[in-house]
Amino acid sequence: MRDKHTRRAAIQWMIPTVILLGVIIAMFVNFFTTSSEAAKTQVERNFTMVVGEYASKFGEQLTSMQKAGKTVTAVIRQHSEKELGLAEELVEALCQETDAYMVIMTNFDGRGINQDREWVSLYDVDYLNQLGDGNEKFLYLENDGLTGKSAFLSVLPIGKKEAKAVLLLYYPAEAFRNLIRKGDFDGNAFYVITDMSGEIIEGNMATETIFEGDNLWACVSDEKEVKRIQNRMANGNGGITNIADSTMSYRLIYSPVGINDWYVAMGVNQEYADRLQGQVWNNTKVMFYKLIIAVFVFLGVILILNIVGKIRSHEENRDLADKADTDLLTGLNNKLATERKIKEYISVHPDEQALMFVLDIDNFKKINDTMGHAFGDEVIRTLGRQIRGEFRVSDVIGRIGGDEFMIFLKNIKDDALVEQEAGRVAKFFANFQAGEYVKYSATASIGAAVYPRDAKDFESLYKAADKALYKAKERGKNQLAFYGDDK
Repeated sequence: MRDKHTRRAAIQWMIPTVILLGVIIAMFVNFFTTSSEAAKTQVERNFTMVVGEYASKFGEQLTSMQKAGKTVTAVIRQHSEKELGLAEELVEALCQETDAYMVIMTNFDGRGINQDREWVSLYDVDYLNQLGDGNEKFLYLENDGLTGKSAFLSVLPIGKKEAKAVLLLYYPAEAFRNLIRKGDFDGNAFYVITDMSGEIIEGNMATETIFEGDNLWACVSDEKEVKRIQNRMANGNGGITNIADSTMSYRLIYSPVGINDWYVAMGVNQEYADRLQGQVWNNTKVMFYKLIIAVFVFLGVILILNIVGKIRSHEENRDLADKADTDLLTGLNNKLATERKIKEYISVHPDEQALMFVLDIDNFKKINDTMGHAFGDEVIRTLGRQIRGEFRVSDVIGRIGGDEFMIFLKNIKDDALVEQEAGRVAKFFANFQAGEYVKYSATASIGAAVYPRDAKDFESLYKAADKALYKAKERGKNQLAFYGDDK
């Protein structure tokens, strides 16, 4: 029998151990096959997130400026074009409240007024002929023709189909460079704005010293790769590719601005990218060491769970034993539990005085016949709940029959306490009522016997209390009688 138990215990430990070893081996294999690729993916995901953040911020600033300009053009359209004073105020406010460094309202002959309410001439600027087609648009200006600054220009027609004037909002190109956080990556990283053709529109460094002709795709050796990049851009998607000049290789990450075909592109030195991947790989090694520690922790957890399981099993068995001792209707001890607990107390305290009450609900058959068995059960249930709260937790209270209950009060030191407890039991039924909607005042006949004066064992004590119960019934019910008391 012991060998069988030992074999069962060994199998119980062997199964999780084999599973654990299989998991560890699988993790080792997966670790060596995927860690390098995972490190590369993680680094590129970080690059993509940063570039996407800059593209989003740049696009939001341009779009926000444009929305404010649309509001102004709508107000101007609703008023007479002769209300020049209102238009001047709106142009001035627009420059103050947006990222535009200059705002001009002009007609197509190049005569306009700026945010300082000064007349300006755009007659000689090279982008004048791009303003008069009546469409909203964004333009990049290497020179705005007035201040000498490079700018991103938002063109907003004033009017519907046949616009006679336009509102021009100039966003400084240098503002893009100011978006870039210093120290994001190594000092050789660069950020530029480019389009599908690869032309570098604006950047945070002198890119012409790196790329010939200011074109990113000139540094991509594979023409198919260039077409793949342009196809992705045509669909509004970002991506990652490799570029190189005569001295250095880069990972190029590009993300759409959401305006025209402009993209924010970041170039990171390939050596720096490889170094970051190595750091991630080292972090993975640390995770591997932590995994080894976790294995031992896991074994410890299994051991603890085994111990806890045994404790829980013991508690469940105890709960089952409690349920086996409980009367389902009242929640009190059932007959067997009541008898056992009283016997256990008597065996441990043979000389300590105790008091037993046996009680029957008066006319219970009549209650069932007139009020129904469901109401009879409610009377029993209510009596059990209330009588349990009347006495100490250490006392034994049980239902030993259909309408018969037993109360065993421990450690009754003197006769005065006997009389006091008997009076408390009798008084309990003077105020007892059952029923949620129909209040029914049930009474009981009660027999009492004193241990060890009236009997020295459970059976004899129960017989004595039962005789006293019948004496109470003979006296007319709703009474309490003691064994041996003929009064």
